[in-house]
Amino acid sequence: MSSRRTDARRNREAILRTADEAFAEDVDLVPLSEIARRSGLGRATVYRHFSDRYALGLAVAESKLHLLRELVAECDFIEVLEELFDEQISRRPLVRLFRELPPADQRRYAGQLVSILAPGLREAQEAGIIRSDVGPDDLALICEMVEGALSSHLPAPGGVESVQRVVEVMLAGLRA
Repeated sequence: MSSRRTDARRNREAILRTADEAFAEDVDLVPLSEIARRSGLGRATVYRHFSDRYALGLAVAESKLHLLRELVAECDFIEVLEELFDEQISRRPLVRLFRELPPADQRRYAGQLVSILAPGLREAQEAGIIRSDVGPDDLALICEMVEGALSSHLPAPGGVESVQRVVEVMLAGLRA
């Protein structure tokens, strides 16, 4: 029985790793059948773990939130924000999937993000690194601003590089 659990855990990790790599590609969402092919697993195995692309995307996002918690505990807060925005910029299919969720679910995940970031923000403010007038909810709004820049249909001469430059300016503006 435990070898089945070990196999199931290993398969789930392989699926999540493959999906995370697929979310880093700037394409539309990769179908679950393609995730199965890329991970070397059968379609039934993938569907046993994840009923649809939303379930898979949410599982990848949960693993990203777990990693973010660790970063907040271990790293400089500006580095945490840099990593957060880098993920937002580089995982466009995952972000698009979230934009398809009902607004209540989007707000719930934004709330989780804010609650993960809030302790690091407070610590950085107490250390004099981040401006004292920045609140935790401002971080969600900043993510929305980055998303607006990424999804804008306005001509941007530098594309993603322009958004990355604006993120750098925004991060500089958060410093105390």
